[in-house]
Amino acid sequence: MFRRGEGDRVPLFELSIHRDLKTAILGRSVDTLEDEVDFWQTAGYDFVPIRAGVRSVVRGYHPAAQEWRHAHQGAKREAGGWVAEDAAIIHDRDDFEAFPWPQPEQLGGYGDYADLGSHLEELARLLPPSMKLLAQIGYVFMGAWQLMGFENYCLKLVDDPDLIQDVHDWLGSSQLAVLEILLQHDCVGTVWLPDDLCFNSGPVVSPRVCRKYVYPWYERIVERCHQAGIPVGLHSDGDLNSILPELVACGFDAIHPFEPPMNDIVAVKRAWGDKVAVAGNIDLKETLCGGSPGDVEAEVRVKVAALAPGGGWLLGSSNSIPDFVPVENYRALLAASLKYGRYHRA
Repeated sequence: MFRRGEGDRVPLFELSIHRDLKTAILGRSVDTLEDEVDFWQTAGYDFVPIRAGVRSVVRGYHPAAQEWRHAHQGAKREAGGWVAEDAAIIHDRDDFEAFPWPQPEQLGGYGDYADLGSHLEELARLLPPSMKLLAQIGYVFMGAWQLMGFENYCLKLVDDPDLIQDVHDWLGSSQLAVLEILLQHDCVGTVWLPDDLCFNSGPVVSPRVCRKYVYPWYERIVERCHQAGIPVGLHSDGDLNSILPELVACGFDAIHPFEPPMNDIVAVKRAWGDKVAVAGNIDLKETLCGGSPGDVEAEVRVKVAALAPGGGWLLGSSNSIPDFVPVENYRALLAASLKYGRYHRA
């Protein structure tokens, strides 16, 4: 589905770019939704990514999470960092029952969590006709262990599997409800699920955990997107090789980012390209962070030659563009995408 061959150029793709890099490219501070749209258009992308769904609760941005931590842990913790074990929200069944779970409309990602729909309407007014929104609603697996703390999550897999099921079910059902809001807005062109299932040596937990608690929700989200004619992708860090067949079976239209050297994206496209598009893979660590602009251009040239023919590849980093990527290297990525990413027409 939606792998329609070669367009005019290889599409540029990132799920996240640090504000400092956006400021450098745009030439002014990125403070408003209008600035955000201007950056993504100026940089050459055909979409603007937004965050909606449970991430705001899991990562502590949401007022409900902040108030809960203040009441139960003595002080408000800094929001937005990776969740430490002692900062988890749901330790046991009592916490799950008592936590004031937000309603779907309150699960936006822009600081005002009262009305997701109003943010979508504002963005729709700002988008040029050639652009759509890319809505990120993941965290079905990550959300559970970050809400609970990883050690506690692993213990509860044995000691209280019903609680594990209920946490995953709240996450999955909330994401589906948020998806229904997103699908009411024509400006939403695609949906992505950021949900790190693996690290550098393979799955974070046994694959049977995801088969029981996670993949059924993936399948429901994918099915609903396809019913609406919307493509849906998955982002997961790490070595995906052992679980890739199961991810493809969930029905995703694209998977990102196939981090090197653990994943051979050329081999993946050769084996699975008739079923799923591949995205990313320009080496963040060695090239974008550790290399020169010339190194960036050289890797883009090689990857375009290997992956662009026939379509089905989105050109981008092997993770994201964080603040420690030198701006000249990010500029080189954008320039090389234009230099080498054009499909030649007779």
